[in-house]
Amino acid sequence: MMFKRQDKGKRLKKWLFIVLSVLILIPLTWVLFTKLEGEKPFIKLSLQSRIVPADFEITGSAADRKSGIKKLWISLLQNGKETVLLDDEYSAMGFLQKGAINQAPIKLNVNAKKMNLSDGPAKLRIAAWDHSWRDWWNGNQTYIEKEIIFDTNPPVLSILSTQHNVAKGGSGLVIYKLSEQCTQSGVYVGEDFFPGYSGYYEDNEIYLAFFAIPFDYNNNTDFFVKAVDLAGNGTRSGFYHHIRNRNFKTDTINISENFLNWKFPEFIPDDGFPSDKSSEDKFVFINKELREKNNHTILQNGQKTQSRILWKDAFGRLPNSARRANFADHRVYKYNENVISNAVHMGIDLASVKHAEVPAANGGMVVFAGYVGIYGNLVCIDHGCGLMSIYAHLSRMSVNNDELVAKGDIIGYTGISGLAGGDHLHFGMFIDHVFVNPVEWWDSSWINNNITSKIDTVQAMVQ
Repeated sequence: MMFKRQDKGKRLKKWLFIVLSVLILIPLTWVLFTKLEGEKPFIKLSLQSRIVPADFEITGSAADRKSGIKKLWISLLQNGKETVLLDDEYSAMGFLQKGAINQAPIKLNVNAKKMNLSDGPAKLRIAAWDHSWRDWWNGNQTYIEKEIIFDTNPPVLSILSTQHNVAKGGSGLVIYKLSEQCTQSGVYVGEDFFPGYSGYYEDNEIYLAFFAIPFDYNNNTDFFVKAVDLAGNGTRSGFYHHIRNRNFKTDTINISENFLNWKFPEFIPDDGFPSDKSSEDKFVFINKELREKNNHTILQNGQKTQSRILWKDAFGRLPNSARRANFADHRVYKYNENVISNAVHMGIDLASVKHAEVPAANGGMVVFAGYVGIYGNLVCIDHGCGLMSIYAHLSRMSVNNDELVAKGDIIGYTGISGLAGGDHLHFGMFIDHVFVNPVEWWDSSWINNNITSKIDTVQAMVQ
C-alpha cells in the first residue's frame, strides 16, 4: 500500500509540473511572439521631387500592423540647425495590449520663409517607433533620411522672337529661353497649351513653341509663355502679337436619301449608332457625335510628336488637284429641305483623278495609319515639335506606323472612304491639338516670314 501511495504522489507531482510548465510557457510564448516581435514600422512618403519650393506639403504615413505606432518624429536639418516639424506619441490600449493605431497619417505644410530656411540642400529626417518591448521597451525603430533642395526662385524667362503676326485659324512660333530646367513650358492661347521643345539649338535652354489660333478665336483671349521649374515655381511672360481677322464662308449641302443609304452601312459598327432611328437621326449622330469622337482620335496623335524639326521648306499639296472645300468652311446640312445639322470643315478637300497617288506633304514620321470613322482611311504624319498633317478618305494606305517618310513619298491613294461623296483627299494640319489652315504651310513666303526667319535670327543671336 505504501508503494502505491508513493506512485500516486509521483504522478501527481508530474502532472502538477506539466500544468505549471504549460501555464508558464503559454504566456512566455505570447510575450516572445507578440510583445517582443521584431518587425519594424513602415514609413511611406510622397515627394514629387527632391527639389522643393518655398511652400510645399509632405504627405504619407507610418504603419505597424503588429504592435501599432508608438511615436512619430520628423525634422528638417539645414546648416547644422534642426527644425522639428512633428513629435507625436500614440498610446497603447493597455499594458499588455498593442498600440491604439496601426497607421499614423503624415500631412505637414513646410514654409521655408516662416522657418527661416534658405535656398539649398537640407535633410528631411523621419523616425517611427512601435509598441514592441524590444530595445528595453523602446520598441522597434525605423529611421530614414531624404536629401531635399529648397528652390524658392522662379525660372527666368526671356522671349527671343519678336514679331508674332497670326491669322485666325493660323499658326505661329515663339522662341524663348529659360534659366533652368523646367518640368513644363510653352505657349498659352487662352486655355489651350502648346508645349515648347528644346534641342534645335546647341543651347538646350532655348525652346521652340509652335502654337495655333483657333478659327473661332475670341479677342479677349490671353497670350503668354509659362514655365514651371522642378520645384513647382512658375513664371509667365507676355509677348507682342497681332491677330489678323479672317472670314470663313458658309456652304449649304443637301443630303439625299440615296447618299445616306449608300453611306450608313459603313458606320453601323460604330458604338452608339442609332440603327433603329430615322435617317435624319442617323446622320445627325454621324455628323456630330461621331465627328467629335473622330477629331479626338486624330488630335491625340499630337502627343506622339518628336522634339525636333523633321520638315524642310514649303509643304506640298496633291499634284494636279482642284480645291473643292476650304479650311473652316461652315457647313449647313439640309435633308428634305430642312436644316438638320451643322459642322465646321477642318481641312482642305482636293480632287484629282480617281485613286490618285497621295504624296507626303513634307518629311516626317507616320504616327497613325488606320480607319477613323467619317475620315475613313487616314494617315497622320508627325513633322516634329507638335506639327502634324493628315490625309483622309484614302482608298488604301501604303505606309505603316513609325515609318519615316520624305517629302513626295507615296503614302496612299485618294478614295471615298468615310463620309465622302466623291473621290478626293481631305488634307489637314494641326499643332498639338488644334487644327490650323494648311494654306499657310503651302506658302514658302509665309514660312520664311513667320517661321524660318525667326529661327535663323535667334541662331545668329546665340552664336
